Amino acid sequence: MLSGIIKTFFEPPSELKKDSRFWALMCIVLGVASLITSPARTYFFAVAGCKLINRIRSMCFEKIVHLDIDWFDEPEHSSGAIGARLSADAATVRSLVGDALGLMVQNIATLIAGLGIAFEANWKLAFIILVFIPLVGVNGWVQMKFMKGFSADAKMKYEEASQVANDAVGSIRTVASFCAEEKVMKLYESKCEGPERAGIRQGVISGLAFGVSFFLLFCVYAASFYIGGRLVEDGQTTFPKVFRVFFALIFTGVGVASSSSMSSDTTKAKSSAASVFAILDQIPKINSSNDSGMILEDVEGRIEFKHVSFKYPIRPDVQIFRDICLSIHAGKTVALVGESGSGKSTVISLLQRFYDPDSGQITVDGVEIQKFQVRWLRQQMGLVSQEPVLFNDTIRANIAYGKEGNAKETEILAAAEQANAHKFISGIQQGYDTIVGERGVQLSGGQKQRVAIARAIVKRPKVLLLDEATSALDAESERIVQDALDRVMVNRTTIVVAHRLTTIRNADAIAVVKNGVIAEKGNHDTLMNIKNGAYASLVALHMSAS
Repeated sequence: MLSGIIKTFFEPPSELKKDSRFWALMCIVLGVASLITSPARTYFFAVAGCKLINRIRSMCFEKIVHLDIDWFDEPEHSSGAIGARLSADAATVRSLVGDALGLMVQNIATLIAGLGIAFEANWKLAFIILVFIPLVGVNGWVQMKFMKGFSADAKMKYEEASQVANDAVGSIRTVASFCAEEKVMKLYESKCEGPERAGIRQGVISGLAFGVSFFLLFCVYAASFYIGGRLVEDGQTTFPKVFRVFFALIFTGVGVASSSSMSSDTTKAKSSAASVFAILDQIPKINSSNDSGMILEDVEGRIEFKHVSFKYPIRPDVQIFRDICLSIHAGKTVALVGESGSGKSTVISLLQRFYDPDSGQITVDGVEIQKFQVRWLRQQMGLVSQEPVLFNDTIRANIAYGKEGNAKETEILAAAEQANAHKFISGIQQGYDTIVGERGVQLSGGQKQRVAIARAIVKRPKVLLLDEATSALDAESERIVQDALDRVMVNRTTIVVAHRLTTIRNADAIAVVKNGVIAEKGNHDTLMNIKNGAYASLVALHMSAS
């Protein structure tokens, strides 16, 4: 068009008027076409980008919640780092599918059309100029290689900063009580310094590369005019055709140069895509989303640990269990006692298949737990831990969380009643619709514990796991919670982990975990009669501490 317009001004007046009218009309047509296609391009690529970001986040989150528990034990997989990856990685990958990809498609179309027009006008001039065009592309490729290292480093630093912010906000009361606001701010700022330096280096390299791209582009212009002039002088082409080749290759060169400016986004997106696929390519050893495995119609609750040895994957040099042998009869209560770090809570983790033992067998009703469907196995167990985790939702939703699918209102009320929680919930202004706050911060320790017990009850578990459920409570709250637990434990196989030995006197059996084995087992009276026994020593130590 532009070469045709320039040619018009060198024509006789009669043709000038007719051609100028035609080209003016063509400019209007092109403007109307741009008015339609540009918003359409932006809209459709935005739709594609938003769908991609949603899909990436959904797939990554689905994969994350089904990964092995030991994956979360690793420092680089902290909650802050995972949150940052879910948020930032998907958004960065999306940047290439939005305007950047639209621009890339436009530039490819420009390249094809431009080369076609140029070669049709004068293949000699087009071929000579085309030799220079790849220099601009090579510059963009070199820039991308430079950016690669900076992007990966900055990404890791941002994840560290995100973890600091996540910890500070999640534990804001602890931060405030120790007047550690300044300390947290300094730590966060120090974590942000790395990305800042990387960003500056990235900006310098990107700017230099962009400048070099345009320097090379203007060199192409100079070559075009010089070679075109010589060809016109030799009679091998005409003035309009030189300009047709020139303008066609100008737009082609501008497209290539602008594409090189996207190398920074491309490198970031490549790094983020690698991070996304690092999650998606994970193959969990214990896959809770896998529906294969056995299911029992009726569960009695007989549990047996046979010569179990275990070390945590993150601490392979520390032997937790050497040769654990423990039998728990159906409907009975077994208490696990021992020093801190002896592995009492590990028994519960192994039973729920958060980890698999290094050797030995764990059976439920005579069947090795590895043969069961993981989801079904965990549905048979209700866990009440020392520090109950409540979600930032209503009390009703937190109790209903225990049951797969939708729990009925009658089931929620019955579970709350059985957990000694209905009275205090009804006393709150909004009752069951009360928002408990992040991690249940709006409730007291005893109230949170009773909501957690109700959540375990609504599940109707065959096996109840109590991991120091009353150790963090005051005497009055402990009495209320213990009363609730005593009612829940009836006719259920129960494993109790406890430091306060007064709460387990009435257990059917007490097992003392020491040096990776069960040192003693029996009821309270039997164990107390063992001279210099491990349990008797613990009781004596507890009494003296009291």
